[in-house]
Amino acid sequence: MRKTEQLLIKRTLEQELSEIRFTQAEEVLRATHPRSWRDRVRAFLNKELELPLVPLGTAPLFLMAALFVYHLAEQPKTHPGGPQLHRELIEEGGSYYWKDEYERKVNGHEGDHQS
Repeated sequence: MRKTEQLLIKRTLEQELSEIRFTQAEEVLRATHPRSWRDRVRAFLNKELELPLVPLGTAPLFLMAALFVYHLAEQPKTHPGGPQLHRELIEEGGSYYWKDEYERKVNGHEGDHQS
């Protein structure tokens, strides 16, 4: 562009914008260039926070997977060819119980009554 064209565009723009007045200059300057302690705190709290969704979304998934693997590792392991734990069901009072758990509970309650 030539200098005369730039001046013509500038004058046209100034004529079109001559009626528009910016009245909040002080407020904008206070927000962008805080002077007081209170303005600085307000400017700090007014910042936009951008959170990446992919890392924040995958972090809980990895945490749940790690907890699941940890839980599986804590479970007692039985091998297909190894010894199996045989538990016996017994009926007592119309209900079914595992024999070892029933005996443990009954022995625990008998010990309470003897003292």
